[in-house]
Amino acid sequence: MLNIQETPSNHHGLHPQGQSRIKPTADLIGVHHQTLRRWWQAGKFPKPININGILLFKNADVLAWLEEAHSTEGA
Repeated sequence: MLNIQETPSNHHGLHPQGQSRIKPTADLIGVHHQTLRRWWQAGKFPKPININGILLFKNADVLAWLEEAHSTEGA
């Protein structure tokens, strides 16, 4: 039997090929969703894509941002 369910390979629970809405992404990062909005408008966070009027972040972009943020914290 073919198992089509893949488990994400990161500790954040995001599938790299998926998308996430604003509030769950803000919760994951630990900021208010309006803060996230200000960050992407200021170029400090990846911009979401608009799909049928719904703003979605590409999980790959969020994961890359998290990796970068954690690597600069330890430096």
